[in-house]
Amino acid sequence: MQQEHSCKNWKRARRQSGAVPIWLLIVLGILSGVLLYWYATPQETPSWVRDWLPGMPEYTGPLYQWRDDQGQVQITDKPPRGQPYDVIQYRSNTNVMPAQER
Repeated sequence: MQQEHSCKNWKRARRQSGAVPIWLLIVLGILSGVLLYWYATPQETPSWVRDWLPGMPEYTGPLYQWRDDQGQVQITDKPPRGQPYDVIQYRSNTNVMPAQER
């Protein structure tokens, strides 16, 4: 009887100590790492996750910067045909307008 009573006390004490199973810590660590990676690189995030994560920065497609025949810088959402261009990646909360020259 005494031995049975001490076994119950030990189990109760173990439950109350706040011990977390190691597998749970590993799973939470992996999940946190994946979510942090997706948050830091929104272009790699699947679309179903982008809508689900709170505060997820929106990813927009690339812009293309090139010069027209008159030498003016053009920025478009489609690449020009037959012209060299640079690809610009940006987030939707970033100002993409070039500065005005005075």
